[in-house]
Amino acid sequence: MIDVVSMTYFARVALLCCVCGAMCVRPAAAQSSTPSTEFFAGYSYLHDPGNVVLAITADDANFTLGWTAGVATPIWRAVSAVGEVGGQYKTSTTLDDDISLTYYSVLGGARAAANVGPIREFVQLLTGAVYGRASGFGEVDAATAFALQPGGGIDYPFAKRVAARLQLDYRYIHGSDGRSSAGQFRVVAAIVVH
Repeated sequence: MIDVVSMTYFARVALLCCVCGAMCVRPAAAQSSTPSTEFFAGYSYLHDPGNVVLAITADDANFTLGWTAGVATPIWRAVSAVGEVGGQYKTSTTLDDDISLTYYSVLGGARAAANVGPIREFVQLLTGAVYGRASGFGEVDAATAFALQPGGGIDYPFAKRVAARLQLDYRYIHGSDGRSSAGQFRVVAAIVVH
């Protein structure tokens, strides 16, 4: 279970980082129109060193099957509110049984963006919950924990209202229920529609 003191602390840190990030963003001088609401969806690769949250497999840290989707809407100048969901899946085969590992995330936060020529670069800070589940050998272990996910990326337009996105994130998962905190790295390749 997530304690309220930790959530309050991380929420304050997230807000402070978003405000600082928004103040550092250059104006989008090359932008020809006002920012619009965007929808994005795509592939997500997750590297979870040691699978600390689930603690079932320690040597296979890559989740190559994953997805992410979300929406971002402008709230002030180059700052947008972002909502994102995602899932990562993996099955490890042993001599006795298959071990299935799954992560789902529901995150929200702020993004600051700027145009550099045709490329739109962004930084964002998201916070929310990550649910992890492991099953194997007739047992199931599951946990939900608070997560803080800073990241950034670029959007490259290839049509009037469509862009390709490459994004890198680091996800900090706060330890709960006797579990240690964890750090995960994520790479996203997505399509963005404005």
